Amino acid sequence: MIKCIVTIPALNPTDNLINYVRTLANDGIAHIIVVNDGSTKDSLPIFNELNQQSYCTVLTHETNQGKGRALKTAFTYINEHFKDMTGVVTADADGQHAARDVIKIAALLDSKENRLILGVRDFNQPNVPKKSILGNKLTRFIFHALFKEKLSDTQTGLRGIAFHDLPWLLQLKGERYEYEINMLINAIERHIPLHKIEIETLYFNNNAGSYYKSIRDSLQIMTRITAGFFRKGSLIHSESPKQIGEK
Repeated sequence: MIKCIVTIPALNPTDNLINYVRTLANDGIAHIIVVNDGSTKDSLPIFNELNQQSYCTVLTHETNQGKGRALKTAFTYINEHFKDMTGVVTADADGQHAARDVIKIAALLDSKENRLILGVRDFNQPNVPKKSILGNKLTRFIFHALFKEKLSDTQTGLRGIAFHDLPWLLQLKGERYEYEINMLINAIERHIPLHKIEIETLYFNNNAGSYYKSIRDSLQIMTRITAGFFRKGSLIHSESPKQIGEK
């Protein structure tokens, strides 16, 4: 068993999520937490099926609160119930992260190491939508210009996080996609190395299953990157994070 929790924020997922979670469990992941981030009633059978499995816990937001809040909801639960784990791997629910890549990153987690593991995609692959290429180029250019850190994939949702990093991540500002950028900025401020692992680059139906809008959201993220540079040290909340219970 890999002593790691995989966290998957989900908004109106397809039935494929059930097989994906089952595959992760069969491949040795200790437990999977899926956050239902305000999905419609049509998705409830999927979440109910997942919640009946011993290897999966479903946490629920009654309304959509954003990816950042969904991750913090999961991190809060993990921090309270799984203190013996080496860490957490975050993955997306839209099928862009191959199960074998999730396992690869989970196996690299070590509670004694001080690093943030990033699964980075190759945007030179022919199957990558042009809008995704443009969005990533914009954000990685400005990220490197401001923080002097070369990242080929600033927007990856596949990340390996050591358990001891959860407290500051729970205090980190950001409720939606900007949370993941704030995570990178704050890791750099804390001198936490960013360890890049190349992963398979998967897109289906021109990325139709994703709720990420490449150009619009990338521009918003660029704004957050710039703001984060000029407001160094201000990305952490002073108050305690919200406590979200199990549903």
